[in-house]
Amino acid sequence: MYYKALGFIVWRVGTRYLRKRYGTAPKKIGAGALVAVGVAGAIVIAQKRLGSAD
Repeated sequence: MYYKALGFIVWRVGTRYLRKRYGTAPKKIGAGALVAVGVAGAIVIAQKRLGSAD
């Protein structure tokens, strides 16, 4: 219970600090990372499909 509360407090303070320091940059970085993961996943799936056709 205490660790959950401590984690919540650390999360809230950390996000406020990052937003104050960097503004909306973390959202942009997160969106870019999500797109990169999606592209990497599509490449892996395409390679598996092409590899199984041989």
